[in-house]
Amino acid sequence: MIQSEIYDIEAYMQIGQDGYQFLKKIAPLTQENQWQQFSEDDGFKIHIRPDPETGLCLTRGEGFLPYTIDEIFAIIEDIPLRPKYDGICESGQIIRRFSDELMLFYQKFKSMFFVISSRDFVVISRKIVEGDFTYAIGKSLEHPNHPPVKGVVRGDLKIGGWILEKREGGTFCIFVTWADPKGMLPKKAVNIVAGAQGKVVQQIKLLLDERKKNVNK
Repeated sequence: MIQSEIYDIEAYMQIGQDGYQFLKKIAPLTQENQWQQFSEDDGFKIHIRPDPETGLCLTRGEGFLPYTIDEIFAIIEDIPLRPKYDGICESGQIIRRFSDELMLFYQKFKSMFFVISSRDFVVISRKIVEGDFTYAIGKSLEHPNHPPVKGVVRGDLKIGGWILEKREGGTFCIFVTWADPKGMLPKKAVNIVAGAQGKVVQQIKLLLDERKKNVNK
């Protein structure tokens, strides 16, 4: 018997709203938030913030892209495209798009080392527009129609969010992610990957640059 699809839109909207409030609180580079600079490359900065309770790092990547919010957001919401700009993402698919601002999707990430299984996540994503800012907030959830897959460890995305700010000549982008991959993993290995996740801002620019170059040929 096929289980019917059941979705709680109201609950999903609230998850997105809670994630939005958390993202606005944690993203600024204030003394209170205790971000530590991890790297800088061509104006793109990555910061990390160890979480005292879990020992896992939050990651924050930032940079200016000479593209519009719509051009950048089109990349972000194209879930199957993520492996093109995220080196550890293996695949992704949209499970269901409820509206322009709300969707449920699935992503699978590569094993980090030969002894570690792949990780996957079922994520609810909400888009919120506030003046010159566009927010894209993602957070894990459990759904009976999308249970864990054999041989793959189901992780917990505590927050994955974008802040896109319209500026003269383009968009200033901030990407924040905090995930618990679960399973028996050394925290040092998890935190190395967390730092690398901040590179997605720069990688999206390179992807858009390549598209622009091909259009102008």
